[in-house]
Amino acid sequence: MAAHMGPMDLTKKFSLLLLLALTSLPSVAASAEFKGGVSSGVSYTDNVLLNVSPTEVDEIIYQASPFFSFNHESPNFDSSVSYSFDWYRYSDLKSTSKYHRGDAIVTGKAWQDTLLVELGARRSQRLGDPNEVIPGGRFFNSGNLVDQDEWWLNPRLVRDLGGGIQLSANYRFAKYQRDDSRYQDGTNNSGAMSFDNYRVGTGLTWALRYGWRRAEFEVSAPWENQQATAEVGYWVNAKTRVLAAGGKESDWLNPFDPSMEDTFWEAGFAYLSGENLLVELAAGERSFGSTWRGKLDYKFRKGNTKLSYSESPTTQDFTQTVPLLNTLNPADLEDFLSAPGSPDRYISSRFEWTLNVELRRTEIGIRIFDEDRSERIDALGSTLDDQAQTGVAVDFSWQAGVRTELSVTGSTVDRETSSGAKATYKSAGLNIKYRLGSRSDISLGYRYDDEEPRGEARRSRDYVANTVSLLFTFTI
Repeated sequence: MAAHMGPMDLTKKFSLLLLLALTSLPSVAASAEFKGGVSSGVSYTDNVLLNVSPTEVDEIIYQASPFFSFNHESPNFDSSVSYSFDWYRYSDLKSTSKYHRGDAIVTGKAWQDTLLVELGARRSQRLGDPNEVIPGGRFFNSGNLVDQDEWWLNPRLVRDLGGGIQLSANYRFAKYQRDDSRYQDGTNNSGAMSFDNYRVGTGLTWALRYGWRRAEFEVSAPWENQQATAEVGYWVNAKTRVLAAGGKESDWLNPFDPSMEDTFWEAGFAYLSGENLLVELAAGERSFGSTWRGKLDYKFRKGNTKLSYSESPTTQDFTQTVPLLNTLNPADLEDFLSAPGSPDRYISSRFEWTLNVELRRTEIGIRIFDEDRSERIDALGSTLDDQAQTGVAVDFSWQAGVRTELSVTGSTVDRETSSGAKATYKSAGLNIKYRLGSRSDISLGYRYDDEEPRGEARRSRDYVANTVSLLFTFTI
């Protein structure tokens, strides 16, 4: 069982990690980079509680948000610290809310930089109950954002052994704590090791791989999964490699037995053209049925695009390896189904495509994802309804002048949290930022948020909110 840790213990650990990050510096820290500042302003929204029409409550919200970041690199250590604090004052409600966000990461380097050991801590906010309303921002007083603290240790090794053989090893321990008794704390353990001779580049290829994951919760049964793989292949030419692989893995149909009792296989190919294009495609059979995976990474002169599809057994916490500091930002669509600390396990079938274009004065980002969560079971082995989510997000920014920047965002996500419980969440934003001086700027923004339930989804999700904000930011 995971032990609960109080706020004082969390503060002490974060302070210790911050101290470690700072003491990793040499005596002369001229190469260190520090940024800081504060944003303050006022917002008006016509639905601060995200209520169903006609019970909307309008509100004027005052905001103060100090922030800072620190980065340093040295031959033996890299360290980074980022922190921001959002404080909101609700004029008519006569109440306040506040959110701490940030992380501290120290990475030690050894053995000619082939061995890295990372120690980190992070505070972020997560969507609490996916069956309740989605808050489009932290200033909405919806009560459906949960503070999450994560602590992790991540040693990893990549080493050439000679003869074109490479060793890769990675282990990650992560502990999650939430400040709400409705959500379980937990720990994740994952490890992987592989040997391969891909770097030879001609003739026969081979690889040996092992992967392991374990999730533990406070009051629920743990989940554990293993897979051991042997692969053989052949370089058809300098860019194309065909492959066939097989091995043993944990049987998905017997989720409480982590031993590798089931066999699997796959066959496919990989295409690599320099550093600009990578294509992988494979299909086969696993313990949960026929499966396939695919990946495409392409870099071009003005940007890049990535496309991927995978099917894998997992739990909800493993989808949150890197929590979003900007919770529910339209440009960061990630997960609108998971509840923090939930022990549910399922087969995730996820497709994702991203496109980023960077021109001289314009940047464009597009992201599309589609995920099905099938064969869901809880910690007791009971069957749960399938879930699904599909989302599209667009982010556009334009440097309109020397001092003026315009940005437009838009997103929509359809989600089905259980059989018949569906909802569509949409958001759009327009922001104009004007640089007043070398250290200050002012921004005027508008945001639209809309959630519409369908089927058996809860009526409390049905809301529309319009928000206008004016912020002044000073940086040092």
